[in-house]
Amino acid sequence: MRRSVLIVGLAVVIGLTMGSEAFARRYSRGRRGGGGFGGTAASAALIGTAAVLRAQGMANLQNSQAAINWEKAKTMEIENRLRWTETYFKMRQVNHAMQLAERGPTITAEQAIKLAHDALPSRLSGVELDPVTGRIAYPTVLQDPRYDTLRVDVDAFFRRRAEAHGSVDFNDLQEIETILDLLHGELRSNATGYAAGEYGHAATFIERLKREATLPMQ
Repeated sequence: MRRSVLIVGLAVVIGLTMGSEAFARRYSRGRRGGGGFGGTAASAALIGTAAVLRAQGMANLQNSQAAINWEKAKTMEIENRLRWTETYFKMRQVNHAMQLAERGPTITAEQAIKLAHDALPSRLSGVELDPVTGRIAYPTVLQDPRYDTLRVDVDAFFRRRAEAHGSVDFNDLQEIETILDLLHGELRSNATGYAAGEYGHAATFIERLKREATLPMQ
């Protein structure tokens, strides 16, 4: 940019210099011919010199203004870059803070254990599972005759468990877990025939039975 301005200023100086010399020649011819402006060749030369100096002054002024403009443009560019950089890092900080907020606070091991425990299905009450006889009060949906065969096996397990005062062996636990999984699968295959609330209650009851089988009697 500076080189371009200097070239333009030089061209202006040359043009004005040539113009002043032409002016001096015209002035001298006017004097010899009796016309033109009053004055001598010396005064014409002085006028031409003044024009050259004026042109140089204008060129210097233009060069100075161009330099000022260039410095302003450079300063604005630097300021814009600084603003962009500040904005970038501020956005990164905001994004990081949002991610931390979405993750939530870090929980302790004790809190994790409590959350896992709270997620387990509740134990069956004495009305739902008689601790003395092992009799089970099934929800209405599970009393459907299509589940009779599986219910017989579930009843037999909990009856033996009650007679043994909660003592069961590993093989029995594996067997009752398999039977209850089959019961849940059958219930799921017939889900469209039940109201959502009834199906959900029956499915939860099966999971509670499965948990109850692994726990000591209350």
